[in-house]
Amino acid sequence: MLNFRLLNRLLDSRSIRFYLGIAASLGFGVLVDVMVFIKLSLLVGPWITMAALAFLTAALVYVVYRVVDHRTKRLEQVVKTGTFEPDALSRHLSTLVAGLFLIVPGLFNTAVGLILLLKPVGTVLGNRIAWSVGIEWAEAYEHLRLEHVTAGRSSGAEG
Repeated sequence: MLNFRLLNRLLDSRSIRFYLGIAASLGFGVLVDVMVFIKLSLLVGPWITMAALAFLTAALVYVVYRVVDHRTKRLEQVVKTGTFEPDALSRHLSTLVAGLFLIVPGLFNTAVGLILLLKPVGTVLGNRIAWSVGIEWAEAYEHLRLEHVTAGRSSGAEG
C-alpha cells in the first residue's frame, strides 16, 4: 500500500532541495575520487590500484555486514525488552545510510561512511533523516513492537 503522507513529504520542495544538495556533494566526491585514482594509478600502476580498490571494497562490504547485523540485533533487543530508545532507531537508520556510502568504492564515500558510523554523528543524522521524511520514532517503535508481539503469537500458535 502506498503511503501518501510519505510520498507527499518526499516530493515537497524542501525535501527535493535537500536531495539535490546530497546528489551534488556526492557528484563532487566522485570527481575527487576519480582524480585521486588517476594520480594513484600513474604512481603505482593501474593493476595495483584496481586490486587495492577491489580489496578495500570487499573489506568494507564485510564491515558493513557486521555493523548492520550488530545494529539489527541491538534494535531487536530494544524491542524485546519493551524500552523505547530513539537512539537505537536513529543509529540503525544512520548505519544503513553509512553502509550505502561504504559499499560504493571511493575514498570520499569511505570517509563519509566511516564518519556516519560515529555515535554522535550517526544519532544526529538518523534523527535528521527521520525528520525530513516524516518518520516519528515513537510510531516506528510501536510498529516494531506490535510486529514482534504478533510474530510471537503466530509462532506460539503453530508450535
